[in-house]
Amino acid sequence: MSKEYKQFKLTNGEELICELVASGDEDSTADVIVRRAMKIVVSDDLEENIRYYTLKPWMSFMDDTQELVALNSVHIVGEAKPSETMMIHYASGLADADKYNKVKQAGLSLKEIEDKLKELTEEEMDAFLQTKFDEIAKDSDISNIIKFKPKGTVH
Repeated sequence: MSKEYKQFKLTNGEELICELVASGDEDSTADVIVRRAMKIVVSDDLEENIRYYTLKPWMSFMDDTQELVALNSVHIVGEAKPSETMMIHYASGLADADKYNKVKQAGLSLKEIEDKLKELTEEEMDAFLQTKFDEIAKDSDISNIIKFKPKGTVH
């Protein structure tokens, strides 16, 4: 099943882009279930007459963008299918958020990484981060390996 993405305009003026997981029918006031929700933040540079956009995680302190979020449909005033350009920026924003969360889960602070960057070459830094990420994966209960019978057989 292919994923469906939506861009929502909320009653408070916020706009967000997300993966739509489930929604009620058009007449329903049921919650809309989404994941990987990113808020579209707009900034204007009036001197240069330029508008800047950035994407930030919609829910503060949400360490896993895969977690489901219930959005009260009463607060949605508009919805649209995001453009291809928006989806490119969305994917990039999600990758940045996921990378930040992995660093945080590894028990590192951004200050530590900054200090370490001063000491290491780019290749050494990549190896250092990969080691930390591997430690997280090893300690994690979540695995994408599915075990089937007979016992011990892994596919």
